[in-house]
Amino acid sequence: MLKLIRCEMRKLKRKHFVSFVIFAALLFPIPFTALVLAGSVANFTGFEAVFGLLVTLGIPIMLPAITGIVAAMLFFMERDNDTLKNLRVIPVSPVKIVTAKILVLYILGLIFALATLASSMVGGIIAGSELTNIGEKLWVAIVTALLYTTSILPVVIAIVGFNRSYIFSIILTFFYTMFDFMLAYGAMFTTTDPMLSLLTSIMPAPIIYRWQATKFVEAGTTAYTVMEPYFLPLWLVVLTVVIIYSGSVVKTKI
Repeated sequence: MLKLIRCEMRKLKRKHFVSFVIFAALLFPIPFTALVLAGSVANFTGFEAVFGLLVTLGIPIMLPAITGIVAAMLFFMERDNDTLKNLRVIPVSPVKIVTAKILVLYILGLIFALATLASSMVGGIIAGSELTNIGEKLWVAIVTALLYTTSILPVVIAIVGFNRSYIFSIILTFFYTMFDFMLAYGAMFTTTDPMLSLLTSIMPAPIIYRWQATKFVEAGTTAYTVMEPYFLPLWLVVLTVVIIYSGSVVKTKI
């Protein structure tokens, strides 16, 4: 399995996409740091504010989009290079090949989480604040990245199933990402429509944000009072995301 993962990573390395993942993680801290320097964000300032913005706004937008594009690259490379027939004859099962590709997506998610934390630390230093609770923030970033990587798996299924162009894959990925994001940061606290209420209970971004809010919304504030009924513990978020989304892996095939 490690050999297969290294092989998939070498394919991406030739396209310089790992470097792009890290670069993408460094984009959001620039405007977020500027926002923090202009004034406090809610009840947080400096490092706390930059990290909170990156985890709750940066990762939900950037990571699913990047992961979906990488998935299209991983599953279409053999098709585009006409090497798919070679995979059919080697003594490695299709399940192992698919598993290696999925694991590469999780590795990139972890790289993105580490880059996010590092860039938020730089933003915090620029904002002139102390870097506190690094361990806890690393844990939050990693869990968030793993959850959002899992949440993009249905899009991976659609990309592989439709077997269309890269343009179609990018459009599908961005549509899914933005729709999910709008549900979490728009409809979840305002909608009275039963269908939207159902979607905010099963789509990944609203569910994950209900856990993140317990970390970033300060008790005793108006925001806390409004959002408290929506809070979810981490174990329930993980269970929901895994049940709904990770089951799609077994349906993926070369």
